[in-house]
Amino acid sequence: MVERGSKVRILRKESYWFQDTGLVASIDQGSTTRYPVIVRFNNLNYAGVNTNNFGYDEVQELEKPTPKSKK
Repeated sequence: MVERGSKVRILRKESYWFQDTGLVASIDQGSTTRYPVIVRFNNLNYAGVNTNNFGYDEVQELEKPTPKSKK
């Protein structure tokens, strides 16, 4: 399951970032949302945007988020 902070590869062929990697910024917990995974990228698209929403089936998790140290 994809979670916040995961490194993911984009599988949506129509996307500007197809086969590119990005970090999951957040996940919408609503059950009616069609594209609940918000991914942030390092590069901008043609419109100057670096985030986009994707469905769970349109992203492939490459790395889990690193655990933060507890103080």
